[in-house]
Amino acid sequence: MPLIHALSALVLLAAAPPEGRRVDLPDDAKLFVPASFKPSDGKVNIVLHLHGTPTVTEPALVAVGWNAVLVSFNRSGLSSAYSKPFSDPDLFPRLLDQAVKAAPGDPSVKWEVGKVLVSSFSAGFGGVREILKTPASFERIDAIVMADSIYCGYEGDPAQKSVDPNLMSGFERFAREAAQGRKTMLVSHSSQIPPGYASTTETADFLLKAVGASPEQADVDWTDGWRQIRTATKGRLIVLGFSGEGPEDHMRHLRRIGELWKRLPDPFSARP
Repeated sequence: MPLIHALSALVLLAAAPPEGRRVDLPDDAKLFVPASFKPSDGKVNIVLHLHGTPTVTEPALVAVGWNAVLVSFNRSGLSSAYSKPFSDPDLFPRLLDQAVKAAPGDPSVKWEVGKVLVSSFSAGFGGVREILKTPASFERIDAIVMADSIYCGYEGDPAQKSVDPNLMSGFERFAREAAQGRKTMLVSHSSQIPPGYASTTETADFLLKAVGASPEQADVDWTDGWRQIRTATKGRLIVLGFSGEGPEDHMRHLRRIGELWKRLPDPFSARP
């Protein structure tokens, strides 16, 4: 994986942390409960983000206005730093349970897990791929955001650049569900070309082909040098492609993840 995948993004700083309560969870996860959060019918909507400092994701959650709590799961390293812990099928449901127990701030209050959105930047895809392998966890997730975050090995001769369908199976199935309106999925990609394995552009194309969709050219200035060059939508599946092949172009997908989250149809609305 590119060196940029190994960066933990701890250098990204917010001007000031938003108001709310923070709790250290087991498994080295962090919980943020925004000051404005209110459970709906005793249920807690949860955003689980893999690979990205809370100094970025906490303000993003507040800015997007979702009535949800945030669980941040960060590891230093490449995608294996996420695939290894989440190869334990109990880790994902354990994080959800821990968040719900800690969210009230009062152990006598019993809440349940509501809607669940899993968000990932860069190397975090390794954890998402593992989570999707467990049927119960796949069904538990209502929405996924992959911010320049789906990389994949090639099948057979790398020179043929054939994306390995086995490594993409969970993402493909989720994309099909989103295209049919049963789940929600947003995929963003830069224009980086990694050495010897599939880029986020290639994996996005793989998903679009799987659902029978084609990208359209776009020219949208997101300001500060971030330019969208293509888009595709089918059902509740959204793909946003951006120009730029450098480290900064990659990091924008984390620094501005709140703007990507805002492009989702309401992920916490009732499914059809």
